[in-house]
Amino acid sequence: MPRAARSARAAARPPTPTRRLPGRRETRHPVPETARVGVRWPVRGKRSPRWAYDIPGMNPMAQRPSLPSGDPSTQRDPAPGMTAIASALANLYGYHVRPVHWGTQSPMRAGGEDPLDGVSAFPSPSGEHWHYVTYGLTELYEGEASFPFQPGVSGFGFELTFRLARLPGEDAPSWPVLMLQRLARYVFRSANVFRSGDHMALNAPMGDRPSAIEGALFTLDPELKPLDTARGEVRFLQVVGITADELEAVKDWRCEGFLELMSRRNPQLVTDLRRPSLMHDPVFAHACREGARQEGSSHGSSFASMVRWEETNRGLELTVGAIAVPDLLRALRLRLPFNRPFRLHGRRGSVRFVPGLSAGWAQEGRELVLHVPWDAAAALAEALAPRRGRYECHAFPGLKVVVRPTDVRGPRGELVRVIG
Repeated sequence: MPRAARSARAAARPPTPTRRLPGRRETRHPVPETARVGVRWPVRGKRSPRWAYDIPGMNPMAQRPSLPSGDPSTQRDPAPGMTAIASALANLYGYHVRPVHWGTQSPMRAGGEDPLDGVSAFPSPSGEHWHYVTYGLTELYEGEASFPFQPGVSGFGFELTFRLARLPGEDAPSWPVLMLQRLARYVFRSANVFRSGDHMALNAPMGDRPSAIEGALFTLDPELKPLDTARGEVRFLQVVGITADELEAVKDWRCEGFLELMSRRNPQLVTDLRRPSLMHDPVFAHACREGARQEGSSHGSSFASMVRWEETNRGLELTVGAIAVPDLLRALRLRLPFNRPFRLHGRRGSVRFVPGLSAGWAQEGRELVLHVPWDAAAALAEALAPRRGRYECHAFPGLKVVVRPTDVRGPRGELVRVIG
């Protein structure tokens, strides 16, 4: 092609795409070349470190381009955050181990929908599980300015990891990559970050086949230590799959205590979709119940799509969805008696339950504050049930709780079940 034609064609190219994060100011910066190339993976040589590149794409490890000319040790690293993560993984698994790597064809930094630039999966030395690690919740590239500024923290401050039990000879499945993308998308869209000790219900079985694993816990990865990078600290939060009744036990007590018991049997907290619930073990279940009885519940808040109230001539009518009732019952039994409040968040307001000497309520802006004495808390816990109905309690005169059914939907919007 003549030089003039090439120049005209280059001038007609669209401008550099921009990265847009919901709810934040738009920032414009060129997409680094490594965003189009992939993970820069360190490989030790006899003299100085050299670098190999893995191409993200729909198929893992599809191809590798040639290295740039010149001495790599004198070149400026365009992706220092990505290099720091890859180096930490190479130090853990060895520089000779090549991970399976997935990238995205629609990265958010280039105007797409996928927040993660990539996910790598490493086989454990024993071959008994896969270790997935994300790239994209922290600042990967030089000059990146699309994250909310937090002093001393890179991006959102963490990357996600996940350990999945492996069958002999099994290739790394791709469904954990989709799960980690969904979790990362939630963080980017809501600006709510995950922390060690958090938990969540998935509302559907984890994985691509029927399973009892329907919840997730978040804890620090037992092997990947925090990184001190030029852009700030990076921590690695491991996603741990649990069953529905295990999640209820976590809410009754606390995540850290549950994970401590779990790690005695499963030190690396590997998720096994085939395992039965740990609550079927009488010794384990008793330890969880005893912890909740002595320490109370650390579950201090919950979200429900239906939370509203109305003051009438006869008192206060509080309407909640049936899905929120178990958390409310837990607060009445295992938080208020320990002098701990509980907040139920709704779309248009919230209700805060606080210990009080006498029963009553007050509205503070978009929040309703209910003062609940201990005897009223016990009586309300006996009266309420997670099914459609109207419930009243003699120990809290004037309060009527209306429970409505809740539709539970899966990740694609399909109706999974109706509660209440």
